[in-house]
Amino acid sequence: MKKLSTKQITLVALFATLMVILTQFFSIYIPFFGINGNRIGFGHIPLLLSGFLLGPLAGAATGAIGDIIGGIVFPTGGAYFPGFTLSAIVVGLIPGLTKKVAGNRTLKPWMIVTFVVITEIIASILMNSLWISMMAGTPFWASFISRAPLSAVKSVVYGFITAPLYKALISVHNLWD
Repeated sequence: MKKLSTKQITLVALFATLMVILTQFFSIYIPFFGINGNRIGFGHIPLLLSGFLLGPLAGAATGAIGDIIGGIVFPTGGAYFPGFTLSAIVVGLIPGLTKKVAGNRTLKPWMIVTFVVITEIIASILMNSLWISMMAGTPFWASFISRAPLSAVKSVVYGFITAPLYKALISVHNLWD
C-alpha cells in the first residue's frame, strides 16, 4: 500500500479544513422528523477535489478527518454517529478510485460531473438515508423519499462546481504528485 507523502498529508489537512468550514459555516439544515435530515451546503466539494486530485487513500482520509474533526468541534444534532464518517470516506474514496482508473490523464468535465453524481447517489442519498432512518427509528424508504429529490439536485450542482475547480487546480503542476 502506498503511503502518503508529507505534501499529500498537508493537502489532506487543507482539504479537510475547507470541508469543515464549508460544512459548518456555509450550510443550512432542513429538518426531518425532528433531526437534521438534509443539509444544503458545499462541504463535499473540497472532499471530492481531494479524491480527484490526490487519490483514493487521501480522499478517504480527508473524509474521515473532516467528519470527525467537524463532529468534535461543532457537535450538532446529538451524539456522534460513525455511519456519517463512513459516508464521508466514500465521498473521498470514489473520486480517488476514478483518478486511479484514469491513470495520469486529466479527467474531462463530463467525467467529473458523472462521477460526482454517482458518488452522491451512493453516499448522500442511499447511505445517509440509511443512517438517518436508523437514528430516527423511521423506515428507510421514508428517509430516502424525503431526501432523494434535493440530494439529486445537489449532486448535479456539486458536479458543475467541482469540474471547473478541478480543471483550475490540475493546472498547478507538481502540486498533486
